Amino acid sequence: MTMLLLCDSVSKSFSGFKVLDSVSFKIDRSEIVGILGESGAGKTTLLRILRGVEGFDSGRIVFEDLEVNADSPKESFLELQRRTAIQLQRTFGLWPDSAVDNVVRALVYHDVGDEIVPQDEGEYEEYRAKAMEILKAVGLDSRADLWSGVLSGGEKQRLIVARQIARKPKLLLLDEPGTMTDFQSRAALVDALKRVRDEYGMSILFVSHNPSIHESLADRTILLERGRVLMEGETGRVVESFLSRLEEPLAKTRIPGEDVLRIERTSKVYKLVPYGKVFELMETTLNFRSGEITGIVGPSGAGKTVIMRMLAGLELPDAGEVKILYRGEWVPLGKFGRKSLKARRRIGILHQEFDLPYWASVLELFAARLGIKDYRSLEEAVRRAEKKGISDSVVDVLSRLAELPEGEMEIKLKEAGLDKSLLKEIFKEKDPEKARELAVKILGWFGMNDEILMKKTHQLSGGEKIRVALALSLVSNPKVLILDEPFGDLDPLTLRKVANLLKKIKVWFKPAIILVSHQLEFVEEVADRCVLIRDGKVIMDGEPRDVINRLGGGEHGV
Repeated sequence: MTMLLLCDSVSKSFSGFKVLDSVSFKIDRSEIVGILGESGAGKTTLLRILRGVEGFDSGRIVFEDLEVNADSPKESFLELQRRTAIQLQRTFGLWPDSAVDNVVRALVYHDVGDEIVPQDEGEYEEYRAKAMEILKAVGLDSRADLWSGVLSGGEKQRLIVARQIARKPKLLLLDEPGTMTDFQSRAALVDALKRVRDEYGMSILFVSHNPSIHESLADRTILLERGRVLMEGETGRVVESFLSRLEEPLAKTRIPGEDVLRIERTSKVYKLVPYGKVFELMETTLNFRSGEITGIVGPSGAGKTVIMRMLAGLELPDAGEVKILYRGEWVPLGKFGRKSLKARRRIGILHQEFDLPYWASVLELFAARLGIKDYRSLEEAVRRAEKKGISDSVVDVLSRLAELPEGEMEIKLKEAGLDKSLLKEIFKEKDPEKARELAVKILGWFGMNDEILMKKTHQLSGGEKIRVALALSLVSNPKVLILDEPFGDLDPLTLRKVANLLKKIKVWFKPAIILVSHQLEFVEEVADRCVLIRDGKVIMDGEPRDVINRLGGGEHGV
């Protein structure tokens, strides 16, 4: 085979810490290579360097006739970008267009260097036909005319992959492909990537924590550990070596507890003009108890995220109520005001599409979150609002919007006619020293030392970001902890550590933990109870193993 790319002794450091240490390997034309490794091993940094968007300290990258060194001119890095395409971990940058037009834009960009939708009808139809072929390859042809914003997280991820395929790169770089989809969708994506390789002769370098994806997709696999290539070769042998370090799972502890959260006869319909009904959550009733971990499973687009957001008070139902038990009283989250503001303080949520502010430090994130969730901070926020003539209801709305992912929060603030500066005026950051004290304590549970507090979020690995985001959701000692597919891109070693930590959190604080995940083995390992959602309906509620068997099996073989 002919070599396409050589990574030769590439090293990279952040703030004196060596992220990559003399990394060397090669990729041949039409070859699919996987990279496996723990969170923080340097996998994403390596992909960004090969993409040409991240500099490096020493070594060289040889791509066909192009050689890029640490001190190469900007043009060399731009040429790397022209020859590659990348899908980054948990990045959902899509146009507010239909799925098919998102791919059309990428196809046009490949031809003319501008992401536009052609206005000439004949030209547009030609591009649309090509886009539909790509959407069919990733299993999204039936969703082609839906607005990208209403797709599920897994569907968005596949659409991003489709856009990268449309750019027809010589090397496609994928960071955790298919992590937030059900196993049938992942199998379809693996098949699609193989077809792309065969049809276009495209080489693929992918990072995945999932051993079965490596076994199904990779021609060979590289094991990265603490920034160094530990081993490389036949995938089964590399995977076996990696998994040999998995820690033992803690036993489940059953804790009898009272109901703390209820969703009662709740319905929700999403409509999108001109496509009509996009999604409907049928009349649903569920209760959640303290000291119990409830897994919510189902295929992509089944309605799981809708339920999670309603449980957190971030979406309101069309009918029915969501209530939380607060100081002996059932408080409806659909009624804005001081009572729901304080009751919601005891709800922690980690979103499927969480995006930590790019330039914020970890300590600043803790200080900001305490400004929204700390009891005294809320009392002070209400008093500040009163002085400005702002009602408790508006303060409640602001607090809910502040808990959305950064990009979505800004959009919703504009829709509500509210300025982001008002949010900062009402909810002041907590004193940094008090924030530091709590942050060190919580991060210690995750095996992270206080050195991470001064790191900016863009300096964190994907796994570190997830653990920091989970730690932030614990700052108010929540009575309800809502986790919407947050662990899909954790490696098995880190995932087992998180699984054991969730079991400890359940025993220590006895919250009701509600977990959405497509990782069925993980759900079975941690959950006391499981709920199956399909087509907007609760199909089954019972023992995790029984529910997972009803869904259609485990995570074996992608």
